Amino acid sequence: MEGISKRFPGVVALDGVSLSVGAGEIVALIGENGAGKSTLMKILGGAIARDTGTIKINGSPVEIGSPRGASALGIEFIHQELSVLDNLDVGANIFLRREPTTASFLKLIDRKRIYRESDEILRRLGVDVSSRTQLSQLSLAQQQLVEIARALSAGARIIIMDEPTSSLTLTETRRLLELCKDLKLQNISIVYISHRMHEVEEIADRAVVLRDGKNAGEIQRGEITHERMVRMMVGRDLKDFFKGAPVERQAAGDGGFEVRRLRTMRYPNHRIAFNVGKGEVLGFAGLVGAGRSEVARAIFGVEEALETDVALNGQALRIHDPQDAITHGIYLVPEDRRLSGLIVDFNVRENITLPNLEKYSSATV
Repeated sequence: MEGISKRFPGVVALDGVSLSVGAGEIVALIGENGAGKSTLMKILGGAIARDTGTIKINGSPVEIGSPRGASALGIEFIHQELSVLDNLDVGANIFLRREPTTASFLKLIDRKRIYRESDEILRRLGVDVSSRTQLSQLSLAQQQLVEIARALSAGARIIIMDEPTSSLTLTETRRLLELCKDLKLQNISIVYISHRMHEVEEIADRAVVLRDGKNAGEIQRGEITHERMVRMMVGRDLKDFFKGAPVERQAAGDGGFEVRRLRTMRYPNHRIAFNVGKGEVLGFAGLVGAGRSEVARAIFGVEEALETDVALNGQALRIHDPQDAITHGIYLVPEDRRLSGLIVDFNVRENITLPNLEKYSSATV
């Protein structure tokens, strides 16, 4: 990709950006949010059109007008939001839109061939799942491997992975990174987008850095370090991030939030207690299934709590549903933003105003 530029109304998303990927090379594309990484890859994947610039494969200029056109050129995009269909089985997902048909005049879908070739691809990836398994029965990591299997079945030469480990456990992440190394040995190129610097350090042959829609530099394999990547991403040394005196923590009773007793439906025999001082950021850590999301949903009123005793600014709260929480100034950014946090068919204005429609209403019923 050479001199790629893209403008949206009021925004220059990309300004003369260039990116090259060799055969069997893993190139990490890194940068802060809004740097232009996803826009650049959507152009390569055929989802949006570039304004200027050229794209070449094996030295020959190509035009990519759609995702199907990109796939025909051997370019497959595995999005952060998976595009698998959980009402179909694994084999049907792998051959989605490319279903082979029988030789008869009826041209029926050749399911035997689908399952046979899907099982072969799954074995190649080291996935111990039958192609006849319903996708809804698979974990998120396994569903992601099905997407990779689909890319390989389509003859992918370049696979774009956008934040592929954002929802995976450490074990699942390890398996994915090993898979990337295996694909490299098969001469398949990978563009790897991630904010997790340790993953980039482990698997990338090169790291290409974007900043404010422009190329900020490139780091070769032996020079990739966390500090250098962050310095190029933000354009300054890490020591310049934090200046001034630290903010002193205030007690919960001085304008904070306190959970004295909380029992969730998932862990009815355990009481949770914690407090958050005013202006404090409290982190919750734990393995998958430890109950972190359940605590958040119970406090917000999405899930019923078996027992709850919470206070804000020293005053006890009664939260029976999300509207009660919102009334008290408590909001939840859910784990699955697309499924539970947004109505994707609505525009930005409508989504932002949803929690407080009364404020923007001209009349009440």
